[in-house]
Amino acid sequence: MSLKRVAKTLAALSGGQGINLINNLLLPPIFLRHYSVAVYGEWLTLSAAVAYLVTLNFGLQTYANNQVAICYHQGDLEEAHTLQATALAILLAIVTVAALATSLVFILPVNQWLGMKSSHSTVSLTLYLLGLQMLGKIIFGFLSGTFLVVGAAHRGQQWNNALQLATTLATALQAMFSASFPSIAAQQLVMAAVFTLLVLFDLRTKAAPVFPRLRYVKLKRFGDVAGPSGYFGMLLCATFLSYQLPVMLIQRILGPTTVVVFSLTRTIFSMARSSLVILSQAIGPEINQLYGQRNWQRLLTLYEKSERVVFAAVPLATIGTLLATPLLLAAWLHKPGLYSPGICVVMGLISGILGIKEHKFQFQYSSNEHISLARMTFWSYLAMEAISFFGLHRFGIMGFLIPWLATEIYQTLSILKLNLKLFGHIAALDFSPVYKLFALMGVAIVPGTWFAFTAPQRSLLHTSLIALASCIVLAAVSYRLFGLNDIKQDILYRFKT
Repeated sequence: MSLKRVAKTLAALSGGQGINLINNLLLPPIFLRHYSVAVYGEWLTLSAAVAYLVTLNFGLQTYANNQVAICYHQGDLEEAHTLQATALAILLAIVTVAALATSLVFILPVNQWLGMKSSHSTVSLTLYLLGLQMLGKIIFGFLSGTFLVVGAAHRGQQWNNALQLATTLATALQAMFSASFPSIAAQQLVMAAVFTLLVLFDLRTKAAPVFPRLRYVKLKRFGDVAGPSGYFGMLLCATFLSYQLPVMLIQRILGPTTVVVFSLTRTIFSMARSSLVILSQAIGPEINQLYGQRNWQRLLTLYEKSERVVFAAVPLATIGTLLATPLLLAAWLHKPGLYSPGICVVMGLISGILGIKEHKFQFQYSSNEHISLARMTFWSYLAMEAISFFGLHRFGIMGFLIPWLATEIYQTLSILKLNLKLFGHIAALDFSPVYKLFALMGVAIVPGTWFAFTAPQRSLLHTSLIALASCIVLAAVSYRLFGLNDIKQDILYRFKT
């Protein structure tokens, strides 16, 4: 395992999370200032409605780049080129067909389906342009992900960061002038096209050995590539089921105001958990390389040490955010009325479970041991949506949040079993860090819930002091509970040598 390579990837991912933070902090207040809450809710719904298009790559990007990297590190360059070219050819065909099919939004009553007050022409044109942007990003993502093969995953992430930052700033500028939704969508499409050309040129210059060449396409290998990729596609569909589809259901059943409250609360917890996400994602390239080399002992060491670091940060990111949410909504958006303690408490529990799940998930994902993972995730999220459809009608927003929490707990336990199978021929995994984390969260969530429900009765200064003190205590307890001092000493020793 190369700590320097992990550090570079971590730095690039941290930059991406920083840009995502800018996006989350900058755009909502600008939209809410220059558009009404209802109109902003419609923009969120339109953005969510096209997000499903990313699933059209059927996981080809992830499977192909992972497998090409594995072949590359095994010295099988011919197979690497064949897999890469064949996957790219399939992607180009899918994107072309989807671009033509997307034009159906001009004849379908999509504004009525989504329960929107905007005109049909505005909704359909915005959806079409946003759809083309998503399709363009499929190709962009495939190309930027190719840097993983040559051990430069950080460079691909830097291109993703650049595209996201440019798009965010341009969108903010247009929103400040109350631009129409089609205009904002068109700008985002242009950005995606320009950056796709730029990353293609950079690949040619910096990663020539793995520059995509369509002459290596083999039609008879389409099935070999599409089959395993389809399961990554199920994971992409699962993401749509858990993040985008709920927004559309809430818009349809409960209205745009609830969409805004739910989306902003989820965004706050996602931003806080971003540090956990990048820690898990930063080791992805190392998992891929060690798995390709069949270096099981070092892979197991990576699993155990990274687990302790991530778990130590989960209580801080979860309970700290739960206590700080009233302050953030008041100071960030100047709309304390959007604070809902019940939503925050359940979202905090979900966020804590996701912190565990996303770490365990990475080992199956980056090693291409994802088939059982994909099946379990997709079908459980599909069941969640079916239950939530009826739950939203009967219980409001809690009719979605409670099934979501139950689903995440089930998935996390299932992924732990898959991790056991992955390392089963090496050693039995130690689950004591998981038990410690559940115990700590169980103790902390009780006073956290009480503070969340009584927050509206306190001043913002009082709330901020409680949140800060809680974070300090949780950080100190987690540091000792998960033995981070040993990890720190090991990292310092490795960098010195």
